Amino acid sequence: MVEQEILSQADLDKLLHINEFLEQKQEDSLVSEIKLAILDSGQLELRQWQALRAQIREIEELIPHIDLIIKLKKET
Repeated sequence: MVEQEILSQADLDKLLHINEFLEQKQEDSLVSEIKLAILDSGQLELRQWQALRAQIREIEELIPHIDLIIKLKKET
């Protein structure tokens, strides 16, 4: 008998949000928003720059895990 993994609504919502974020047009991406903010550095206040940097630091910590997932999926 094959066990089926059941996704909760919260899991499904998270997956849809991630997919939506990844499929955004290049000009609407997070990277392009950050580039625009850098070009107009007055657009954000210091505390906002600090919050942005904290979020980017969290992403940096996740990168090795994402790289591992990519590697494992390529091997299968």
